[in-house]
Amino acid sequence: MSNSPPESVTFVGQRTEALLGSMIHAETQRWLHQDERLGEGVQLLANMVMGRGKRLRAAFVYWSWVGASGWLGVATDDDAEVLNACAAFELLQAFALIHDDIMDDAATRRGIPTIHTAQAERLAAQGWRGEPRRYGEGVAILLGDLAHVYADRCMTHANVYSRQLWDELRIELNLGQYLDIRSSAAGDADRSTAQAVATFKSALYTIVRPLQMGATMATGWAALQPSAREVALQRLEDFGRPLGQAFQLRDDLLGVLGDTDNTGKPVGGDLQEGKATELLSVALERANPSQNALLARVGRMLLSPDEIASIVGVLHETGAVAEIEQRIDSLIAQANAAIPTLRVDPSTQATMSELARYVGKRTH
Repeated sequence: MSNSPPESVTFVGQRTEALLGSMIHAETQRWLHQDERLGEGVQLLANMVMGRGKRLRAAFVYWSWVGASGWLGVATDDDAEVLNACAAFELLQAFALIHDDIMDDAATRRGIPTIHTAQAERLAAQGWRGEPRRYGEGVAILLGDLAHVYADRCMTHANVYSRQLWDELRIELNLGQYLDIRSSAAGDADRSTAQAVATFKSALYTIVRPLQMGATMATGWAALQPSAREVALQRLEDFGRPLGQAFQLRDDLLGVLGDTDNTGKPVGGDLQEGKATELLSVALERANPSQNALLARVGRMLLSPDEIASIVGVLHETGAVAEIEQRIDSLIAQANAAIPTLRVDPSTQATMSELARYVGKRTH
């Protein structure tokens, strides 16, 4: 597997990061003039937003906009507004990750301490008053909320179609996260639950909605008949939904089999937390009694490295890993089969195919 994102991702990522950097620098300076501690808060968020990230959502927004603009016959080099949407998705992702790390009690993200962990350590090191964990989580919650506000501000001038989509995807994201933590707590490890979590927490938010957002931002979208808009959005979903499912399945594999240096997350974290993943559900369906005894330990937060290794062994022995790899390939093929139906220009179809390959074979 290649570890390098394609040019279609890096091109959009660089432009999105430039916009984010400019915006956050201006905000940092604005608040430093009020009180340096306020500026410090923005800078803490900047470290998260500007850190190592895939910028995949931004890429799907941007190239869908390019394709729809070409199809509508209104191609333009003025991409300022769509880049604002790209930045909005990256800020929303920062919000989601910061809060997700608190809920998962994750110590690291992208190879560095998570915000709540670092801030808890800071309180202890400074000898400040209070309980370190509560302070760290409090700071992280506030910074996540701040990222959400900045994301929303990037969408200030979006048209009504884009704005409606923006509201819907945020509802889906939060409800998907609720389903994720509820299913982990309840021990719901069946395949249907895992697929529902993957759809609402990842597939829609990561790929389907960014694709649809890009299309709705194209000049000329509002002039389409409602039925034409509906068809275009459905075709984007027919491409994006299987691709988003493949994205989450790859994430599930990387969560237990990946290299921490590449993923930036501790291997086995999903097993510690008892995440409802399709990988685990397949293993549970196929496991014999002795293997089931090992899988019953999933969700125990104090799993030893040896226990994690034994559980990973069961995932291989039951054929769960192989089945998920095959399912990823099938979903990517399904997505690719939908590309010719997209209402985008031929050049963008080629870009979408490139993005689909990357989603299926990424290593981080």
